[in-house]
Amino acid sequence: MSKAFTTLMLNWYANPYHAPIFVAQALGFYKEAGLHLAIIQPTDPSDVTKIVGQNSVDIGLKAMIHTIAGRARGYPICSIGTLLDEPPTGLISLKRAEINDFADIRGKRLGYIGEFGKQIIDNLAKYANIEPSAYETVRVGMYMVDAICEGRIDAGIGFSNFHQVELESRAGTTSILRIDQLAGLGCCCFCSIQIIAHEKTLENKPEILQAFLSATERGASYVTQYPQDAYTIICELQPQFKSETGQKIFTHTLPFFSRSLLNVERDWNKVYQYTQHLGLHHGELALDKCYTNDFIAQMPYSEIKPVVCCV
Repeated sequence: MSKAFTTLMLNWYANPYHAPIFVAQALGFYKEAGLHLAIIQPTDPSDVTKIVGQNSVDIGLKAMIHTIAGRARGYPICSIGTLLDEPPTGLISLKRAEINDFADIRGKRLGYIGEFGKQIIDNLAKYANIEPSAYETVRVGMYMVDAICEGRIDAGIGFSNFHQVELESRAGTTSILRIDQLAGLGCCCFCSIQIIAHEKTLENKPEILQAFLSATERGASYVTQYPQDAYTIICELQPQFKSETGQKIFTHTLPFFSRSLLNVERDWNKVYQYTQHLGLHHGELALDKCYTNDFIAQMPYSEIKPVVCCV
């Protein structure tokens, strides 16, 4: 039987927090669901919203804040599920940079991945009464850790379970100023990693989306229930993960993998308010068009048996 050729664009270069997808691919879950999945890595993470928004790929991965911002800019994209729930995100630096409080950004060079990172930094600085001339922002794209190690920036916005782990492994003790705490958000849900698609894909390829989510849910179940086996599997598929740092990133990410893949209404409401606060929209955006759980099985399918711990 022929498989439906399906394209998936990652939000970043392949790394251990994409484990549910690589496990599902390696164990044949996508093939069993009738899909031939082609996984694409972006050269610039900021391009993903535009590429999905132009209906150039079937499915993409992008943070919740980018999904709302993309929708506000006229791209008819919609989150059909959640891959990674709110990993702690913040301004990461080496301890020797002495950025222990947000006021310490004065005289520092701060790295950001895409345009919204700069807006977040500038917004926090504004409300902390720190003048724009007191610090410098530098766009570093996917290579924030390299930029710190090379001395091009003093700190950068990133994930604690990914960038902070990598930086600590490469250069020493680190610190993080969590954005959710600085902004009073109560969660880091703005950086939850969503599974997104164009509205036309929702209309024209519902079976493909349902099949993709079912297989990915099976992958997420396997990863969270059999983490050691899952790590071995992804290292076979992506040998660059097989290192002490790669294993640490995988281990630190385990608590954040979504088991159900469900979009969480509470999180979307918080991020909607935060994006409005940042000026990405003015409250006119229809939040219910930004996400849907219609393509996720009401009773998630999985053949994975639960792990029984022996004491």
